[in-house]
Amino acid sequence: MSFKVSAVALLTLVCALGGAMGSAEATVGSADRSPSLPQALAGPATGVGLVAATRKRGSETAGRAVVVIEGGGSTHPYTTPWRACDGGRAAYVEGLIAAGLPVFTAPGFGIASTSTDGRTGCPRQPPLDVQWNTSSYATQAGQAVLGFLGYLHAAYGYRTFDLVGYSYGGLVARATVAALQQQPDPASMAPAFSYATAAVRAGIRIPSITTINSPHLGSPTYDVAEDPAAFRRPVAAAWGTQFAEAGMGLFSFEQVGGAGAIHVLKTDGHAKPNPQSWDAQQVGVLDDVALTLIAGDYCGRSCGDANTPPDGEPKGRLRTDGTVPVYSQLMLPCPAACPDPPGSVYLPPGMLPARVVRKTFPTAHSTFVTKRLGLAANLSVAMNAPAIAYLERSLLSRWRAARAPLLPPS
Repeated sequence: MSFKVSAVALLTLVCALGGAMGSAEATVGSADRSPSLPQALAGPATGVGLVAATRKRGSETAGRAVVVIEGGGSTHPYTTPWRACDGGRAAYVEGLIAAGLPVFTAPGFGIASTSTDGRTGCPRQPPLDVQWNTSSYATQAGQAVLGFLGYLHAAYGYRTFDLVGYSYGGLVARATVAALQQQPDPASMAPAFSYATAAVRAGIRIPSITTINSPHLGSPTYDVAEDPAAFRRPVAAAWGTQFAEAGMGLFSFEQVGGAGAIHVLKTDGHAKPNPQSWDAQQVGVLDDVALTLIAGDYCGRSCGDANTPPDGEPKGRLRTDGTVPVYSQLMLPCPAACPDPPGSVYLPPGMLPARVVRKTFPTAHSTFVTKRLGLAANLSVAMNAPAIAYLERSLLSRWRAARAPLLPPS
């Protein structure tokens, strides 16, 4: 099969991809892998050298890459293993790259801001249809991230992706696997070309997901964020004033920039059987995915109310990271002492794979929490050296088991 493309289309493609790679690199989709790639990705003979240079990126690591999906409500720029925005990336992302892993960050835009909002020197961002709305429902966000994986396949030739989801990004990672498993309906109003569809046709694989401080089973803080009048006082009584105030902080944040899909993050949707719930829709999705859940519980140790003894918490107070209970981060039933709300947790049979690796660190949810409580910045999980080291070891062990090569030294 041969492809033809205009000079204008090729120039457009070079501009779109060149900035992301730090040089003028373009790409094509090979006919055997992505038969539905648009003409703009099907370069002429004159682009063969550019194509080879671009595709070599994926071949360096046997077509395997890591994609980081960051939290809800904020904006996240697209970065590559070779280029980030001015000021660098989150410490845990930099750590993974320093370990030799090819890490891309999934671009996310906000309600009224672009993925590069407030940043300079960023790589040229991918098309908007492969960027996720960080205030959207997890299902919609997962479809966009799947498109982003298709984009990385088209641009670099990657076919296998280990997903790392921080906070709400952990739920989006799970939704991405769900989107991969759902074949597009030919009769749907899908666009003529879809990177997500191309990803499915290309045989994209997601063998592992690692989540970091993710509210898989919701959190009372999000109950407060949605309805302070109804939940602020009961959450303060059951979980502590500090925890309730965290919800008020999220309420203020959500009014300005959004805080993810609150309907998934509230506790009531995880408290009882419901065939229409988010949890029920995830049954079986992770059966073939290696799942690692990293949690923080610093605020189950010393983030209580002002009158709490410094070496303990009020009796029955559950461990949290200042935003999310540990049981939610680890996808476990709520302990018997769990106060109301939420009171109980229902885990549909089959929602979790047979083997789940769980690890807890004395960390807070984010720098948002550490700043609010006057804690050291390195207590935030994204900046905590022991948590980052564990994340690195976990991913590197998967790569060694798969015999996937790391990036060559630059």
